[in-house]
Amino acid sequence: MAHESLVIILSVGGSPLDRASLAELPEATVAWQRLECEGSAACVAARVRHADPSEAFGARIRGWARARGWTVTVAPSEPLG
Repeated sequence: MAHESLVIILSVGGSPLDRASLAELPEATVAWQRLECEGSAACVAARVRHADPSEAFGARIRGWARARGWTVTVAPSEPLG
């Protein structure tokens, strides 16, 4: 994987958000993640490695999250190498 991004996903009543959720994201590997939950709200912060450029990955993960009723913020990191 040539790129890495910091991803924050928020869920309030969408599909369940848990530690296994990011494993469903195709063509990406989770380097680390943290999960916080309270009531129906959940938040995952993760560092994700991916092959696509940062802008393409951001659009891809936003669409993936939107389909599950989640909101996502993506901050690109420096390319790995």
